[in-house]
Amino acid sequence: MKSASQPNQFRFHNLGVGDIQLGRKPGHIPGMLPFNLYTGKHHFTVAPHASLYHVFNRPIKCMIEQKDNGIAMSHLFAGVNENGFINRIFIYPDQPGFQLATRLSHLYGEPADQNNWVTDSDTEITLQTSNALLQTVIAFRFLYDMTALKEYEVHVV
Repeated sequence: MKSASQPNQFRFHNLGVGDIQLGRKPGHIPGMLPFNLYTGKHHFTVAPHASLYHVFNRPIKCMIEQKDNGIAMSHLFAGVNENGFINRIFIYPDQPGFQLATRLSHLYGEPADQNNWVTDSDTEITLQTSNALLQTVIAFRFLYDMTALKEYEVHVV
């Protein structure tokens, strides 16, 4: 049995991490909380609207490679579409770096361009880094969901 302080361990796959997957309803995933109930919500701005977001509100480690100790994640946000299904996932590692692009390439193959991978499941995984804020975000979306690409955003305040 896991203690309350021990992180949940999830493995990266084509649709997200563990049970947090594109196409699922966040209410069916233990640990997911509506964004408006999240105590840390004042640290973030979300678009298009806060009611379209859920937060994984438990400690989390995500494993990329087979023999991986896991990467501690500080935040995980899931955006939902008008039907309530997850259409965008944003994952913030605790510490930037860890050769994430190389490690993601081991799992998803060569990127389509610098830090974008397209999977056999018609999903896109994007690694975004900002040197100014030392912020790294790993994002998932269905490849053909242009609304998820253009309208769904999470920013640290």
